[in-house]
This record gives sequence, C-alpha cells and structure tokens, in this order.
Amino acid sequence: MPFREVSMEDLLGRKPLYVDLDAVRQNLNRRVVLVTGAAGSIGSALCRQIIEYRPGKLVCVDQSEQGLELMRRELMDRGTQTGVVAVVADVGDVDAMRQCFSAHQIEFIFHAAARKHVPEMESKEVEAVTNNIFALASLLDVAEEHACRAFVLISSDKAVNPASVMGATKRIGELILASRPLKTMRCVSVRFGNVLGSSGSVIPILQDQLRRGQPLTITHAEARRLFMTAREAVSLSLQAFTIGTPGDILVLEMGEPVNILEMARTLIRLSGLSETPVKIKFTGLRPGEKLHEELFYANETVTSTSCREIKRVRGAYGSWLELQRQLDALRDSLARGAPDEIRARLRNIVPEFRDWTPGAVSPDY
Repeated sequence: MPFREVSMEDLLGRKPLYVDLDAVRQNLNRRVVLVTGAAGSIGSALCRQIIEYRPGKLVCVDQSEQGLELMRRELMDRGTQTGVVAVVADVGDVDAMRQCFSAHQIEFIFHAAARKHVPEMESKEVEAVTNNIFALASLLDVAEEHACRAFVLISSDKAVNPASVMGATKRIGELILASRPLKTMRCVSVRFGNVLGSSGSVIPILQDQLRRGQPLTITHAEARRLFMTAREAVSLSLQAFTIGTPGDILVLEMGEPVNILEMARTLIRLSGLSETPVKIKFTGLRPGEKLHEELFYANETVTSTSCREIKRVRGAYGSWLELQRQLDALRDSLARGAPDEIRARLRNIVPEFRDWTPGAVSPDY
C-alpha cells in the first residue's frame, strides 16, 4: 500500500486556532525586526510570517551559516521589498551583537535561539546554562543599550515544574524577563508546548520510521504532550509582541494533552497503512523527559487577554536583586564546570526543579 504524507493539522486532535494578526501587521510594518535562531524551526517560521508584514528590515541571526543562507534565499525568493540581512553569530557574543544592533538600528527582537534538546542537555549543563540563561541576559542588556522597544522570549512548557536542565534554564529565562526592572524596553515571554513537525520532534521521527518499515519508537504508552502547529506557535509569539505588557508570560490555549501512542496510531492510519504489521517499540523515558507536560504552575494566576485564545500568567517572582545574586552564584559554578554544583544552583533559583529519574518501559506491541 503506498505511503501517504500526512498533514500535521490532522494529528492535532482539535481544530487549529486562528489568531487575528492585523494589529501585528500594523506594528511591524516598516520597522526593523531581529529574529534569533532564525535557521531553526520556530525562528524560520517567524521569519516567514514577519516578512509578509513588510518590515523595513528583517535581521536573521543564527550560528548555522548554511541554514541561515538557505533561509535568506527563501525569503528573498518571495519577491519581498523588505531588506533581509543574515548575521552568522552567537547571540551570547556581546561584541558581535553590539555591532549588529548598531549597524541595523534594531527595534523589535524575537528570541528563539536556545539549546532545546532535553536529553542532550542533561549531560551538557554548562552549554545549556551558557546559552539559555547568560546569552539571553547579555542580549537583553545589548538590546536595552540600543533603546530597543520590545523583546519577546520563546519559552516552553518544559519550564513548568521542570524535570530537566533545559526546562530549568527556560524557567530562569522567564524569571529574568518577569523580574527585570522596566526601563524603556517591554519584555514578554511566550510559553507553549511541542510544535508538530519541528526538527527533531516526535512526528517527523515516526514518519521516517514508517517510510523505512521500521518499528515506531515511543517512550511510554502513557506519555502525553501538549501540541500546537508551527502556525499557532508563530501566531502566539507575534500576538504576544502586540498585547503583552511588561513581565507577562503569555500562553496559548492548546486543548487537552495528546497521548503519543494514540497519535502514532492515527499517523499509521492516515498514512494509508494497516496497524497490524507495524510494530511499536517502547523505549522508556529519556533523561529529562516527563510523562506529562504542564502549562501552568499551581501558584500562578491565569487571566484572560484581549485575545480570546491567549492567557496571561503572573506569579510571585521575587526581587530582581535577589535573582541577580543567584545568577552571580550560578555564573561562578559555571566557571568551575561542576555539574552537581550547577544543578544545585539551578534548584536554588527554581525550587520546583527536580532531577530526572528513569521512567518505566511499557511492554512492546
């Protein structure tokens, strides 16, 4: 039986949400916008949408020279009159970022660059902390120095009651933006779940295994995740830029968590295959993975916004001075490169962070 390609929206388990972005269009028109992580899944999706709103200039920053050049060519092939600038740089390189901001007079920043691979970062604490915390902090400083108007951080549901180093670092990113004293730049975080079809995510892996006739590998029969489409993720990020007030964490309503095993069965069926000959192999939760993801802390206050699909989250974040003191201690531990000490410092800042414990493996089907 021939293999059929499946639309990601068919696997969502709900109707995709539509967010009116007309106000975004008005705010971005003829402005200078910077997107970090522009060659990645979310960053590139942001670039494709932003370019449609005809900003005066779109500056794309990433460490991947090849990925960035492919992105630049794709955007230029759209026949846009917007100037597209590709900057190969590490966002944590202060000198490079200062040069970028000075050269292009950046007004708005969408910060998608991060270390996102949960199991990988469990053994690379230094890299996760350096990129997800201190590169973010230095980029905020540079943006403030250059009188940027708004900064949007792409966060993650992994930041809620984190079981991973990656999740803890993303939570600290949220705390930095929420606690930072307001000067001239409006800072907003957006928190969302897994993006269907993004690089390294579960669905592309399962699709590749189906094409090759291999067993489908799933961590656990009870594993559930919150999913959204790339279009929804971009809509949330852009709408956050428009409606977010300083220190906000904004969350898109994503419905109920989806069982990965049931999603795999739906994928098999929609691909035109019979479930009987397709073997499902359970591999057990990987380092840092949780059985169920969450979108909110128990002590967070969730309120509505002017956009029905988006919720505003606020919590008791503590003082900026105390957070700075904790970050200084974390930086000292980072310099020593001691994983246990780094994790202890992360727990001091995020008490809800609990180190990963191995998950059970379900019997194979």
